[in-house]
Amino acid sequence: MYFNGNDWYGDCCILQEFLSEMKYYSGTERKKLYKHSNSTGNIGSMLYGLTWRGYLAPGRFRTSSKYEGLYETKCVDLYPKFKEVAREFADLYFPHFEWVNIQLNKNYPIPPHFDSVNVGTSKIVALGDYTGGTLMVDFAEDGGLREFNIQYQMVEFDGSKYKHWVNDFEGDRYSIVFFNNKQIQKKIKQLEAQPFKL
Repeated sequence: MYFNGNDWYGDCCILQEFLSEMKYYSGTERKKLYKHSNSTGNIGSMLYGLTWRGYLAPGRFRTSSKYEGLYETKCVDLYPKFKEVAREFADLYFPHFEWVNIQLNKNYPIPPHFDSVNVGTSKIVALGDYTGGTLMVDFAEDGGLREFNIQYQMVEFDGSKYKHWVNDFEGDRYSIVFFNNKQIQKKIKQLEAQPFKL
């Protein structure tokens, strides 16, 4: 066991330790969303879990997963132990929430966007010693613009339906987002008639 299970703040601090040991990078789509240099590993937005994109470059392919036609992301290859960490944290604090992937962010100032490939709600929490960095969600006709302080506080919303972004911040800010990807979820449900567990 990695976590206490009855101390939310303490367990968030433990989770933050794991996140702080990673060297961050950004995939192509995240670099398009926010142009930045990540040569130091101090900024990035990494996908942890599965992808349908097996081809990386000539002669380079992703690691196959146990699901035919799905592959493990680079982040899983780099940090395989985090599978157990993330699963235990999720099982303790939101055991009935279904998710297939995790977005791991460090110092990534996410501009206004929709999560077009997601389905349903996502769960997000931010960790670290930072100021600012509140989450903005435009619920449009369903309630207008709302601001959330997600520093050591979990928020759930539908990022595919509502535009969202992060306000300016100072310091080291980590965020972790548990979500469902509609293409991956569909593929898994075709292969197995049971909920997916990373």
